[in-house]
Amino acid sequence: MDKYFSMRAHEDWDQNEKDIPYWEQVFTHFASLEGSVVDYYGADEASHEFKVDDIIFRVMEDPDDGYRSHLGVIEYGEQSNAIFFRNPLARVRIESFERERVSEEGWDSGAGTGYRFIDVEDGYVWLEFGTDNTDDYYPYFVFKHSPKPTPLVEPLGDSCPELSRMEVR
Repeated sequence: MDKYFSMRAHEDWDQNEKDIPYWEQVFTHFASLEGSVVDYYGADEASHEFKVDDIIFRVMEDPDDGYRSHLGVIEYGEQSNAIFFRNPLARVRIESFERERVSEEGWDSGAGTGYRFIDVEDGYVWLEFGTDNTDDYYPYFVFKHSPKPTPLVEPLGDSCPELSRMEVR
């Protein structure tokens, strides 16, 4: 699992070296969750944070050379300003993945490595993060939260009959 993290998140190499013991500790915790089913409370794409089982994790980008980037490190989001749901959105299984190149053309080759949070009830992918790759020389960091589409009628119930009759497209 650690092969997907570069264990760097700062342009200052000395600062990276100081933080590595902490990052390795958090990584060990996160790695122990692979294959587990956990409560998922959502994610904040702007801050690259997600919450599982009442723990907030932050995924940090390795800036590499300023043009390319990688999945850098994972740490606890202790000072998080992100807003998560009070109740779990889903029960998810944390899985790692490796995707092979889909085509030789275009910027989105589909090659990549990382982690997915998969809904145990229906297989829906709630969150995916890692390093995608274009043409084997242009890696880039990815953090993608995908809220599950929900019909309007379901969350409103009978509380607002006018809106409950509306069709959602």
